[in-house]
Amino acid sequence: MLNATNIFLVFLLINGWTFVLFGWDKIQAEKFQWRVSEATLLRLALFGGSLGAYAGRALFRHKTRKQPFGARLQAIAMVQLVGLTFVGVFLYPSSGQAGQAANFAARDMTYYPNCDGARDAGAAPIRRGEPGYRGALDADHDGIACEP
Repeated sequence: MLNATNIFLVFLLINGWTFVLFGWDKIQAEKFQWRVSEATLLRLALFGGSLGAYAGRALFRHKTRKQPFGARLQAIAMVQLVGLTFVGVFLYPSSGQAGQAANFAARDMTYYPNCDGARDAGAAPIRRGEPGYRGALDADHDGIACEP
C-alpha cells in the first residue's frame, strides 16, 4: 500500500543504499579493485538517492572533483527540487477553492459548495460553528449562512 510511511521508508532505503555504495566505491578505488560505475551512482541519485549521494560525497570525499559527474548530480538534484516544489504548490494547495474544500473536509467532514447544496441537504440555515458553515456562504456576515 502506498502511504506516507512506506514512501518515507523507500526514501530512507534508497538514500542509505546510495550512501553505502559511495563509501564502498571509495574503498574499492583506493585498492584499485572493481568499482561501482558512475552511471549506477547517478541512477540511484535520480531515483531518489540524491541526499545519500551528497552525504557520501561529503563524508567519504569521493567524486568531489570528478566532472561531468558533479554537474550531472547537481542537475538531478535541481530537477528533483523543482519537482517537489511543483508537487507542494500544485498538488497540495493551501489556498483557493480546492484548498478550502480540503481544509473544511478535513476539519468537520461537511462541505457545501453553495447554499443550494446546503438547502438540498436540509442543512440550511447554517450557524457559525456548525458543520458546513463558512464565511463564503454567509453573504451578510451575520454568522448565519444560507438564510432563506
